[in-house]
Amino acid sequence: MIYAEGAREIAVSGEGAIDGQGAAFSGEYLVRPYMLRFVSCEGVSLEDVTLRDGAMWTVHFLACDRVYVRGVTIRSRCNKNNDGLDIDSSSNVRISDCDISSGDDAIVLKSTSARPCRNVTITNCVLSTDCNAIKMGTESNGGFQNIAISNCAVYDTRLSGIALEIVDGGVMDGIAVSNITMQNTGGPVFIRLGNRARPYQEDMPPPGMGTLRNIALSNIIATGAGETGCSITGLPGHPVEHIVLRDVHIEFAGGGTHEQAERVPEEKPESYPEYKMFGPLPAYGFYLRHAKGIRMDGISLTTKTDDARPAIAQEDVENLTVNMLGDNTGVVSPEPSETR
Repeated sequence: MIYAEGAREIAVSGEGAIDGQGAAFSGEYLVRPYMLRFVSCEGVSLEDVTLRDGAMWTVHFLACDRVYVRGVTIRSRCNKNNDGLDIDSSSNVRISDCDISSGDDAIVLKSTSARPCRNVTITNCVLSTDCNAIKMGTESNGGFQNIAISNCAVYDTRLSGIALEIVDGGVMDGIAVSNITMQNTGGPVFIRLGNRARPYQEDMPPPGMGTLRNIALSNIIATGAGETGCSITGLPGHPVEHIVLRDVHIEFAGGGTHEQAERVPEEKPESYPEYKMFGPLPAYGFYLRHAKGIRMDGISLTTKTDDARPAIAQEDVENLTVNMLGDNTGVVSPEPSETR
């Protein structure tokens, strides 16, 4: 509906509303219009507007620099692919004070080119979605660097509250997520290094294996999480590295069985990344696999109903340190030497 390419110092602002009437559009997502799209622009401001019922993604910033989004309200659940804000291969981006209820991912960072998403801050937002509240991926060719997310409230979210994904090559490095509350979220945390290996142009060769490292999650409180649990996984020979979880408190549904505790999930290197991709996990809290340098401090994991699975299950993990609140006995299976 509104499109700019190669523009400088532009703005969409005010207290009015834009209604995309998205329910009137059918067909695959590529033939449905974006509500607002900015391509290769510099100095873009989006402030204080209400955006309703897009036919596809609500706002897409592609290969932009110096983007400022503040006080935006999005209500878009009338069609498929109703993302809220898509930050794609863009840099020096500030997002704050937004209220988003979307049919697809609420705030999602992508890199659909060799150019990374970098120098991004997201703060003071309220998010609800039928998919993921805060996501990096699925397209990850250029990677994600130097990104800080803080002070957000997530509610009634079907998939993940926080989903960090590298599956199409690229490097994810230097991500800090802090002070996030969640209510009624399927899987609060999902971190995945996979190998879908989809190039950003059809005539290009598949990208190489990506890298996911230097991630810090702190002060996360989630209630009403689902029964599946959270996972942090790489692939054989390609571990996720240097991940810290500090002061994380999650209440899960529980109800897991002894049979589920004995499961060894398939690797699924090429599968679409989603928190339920492995089926029931062998832990009610966190399943860690193919990882190196994981530290969990001040962690509290509880269930509403009894669960036969351990709080944490680990496989092929080097240098795992776990410091739970309360008794650590039997928390991790199998028990690493540095659990305390």
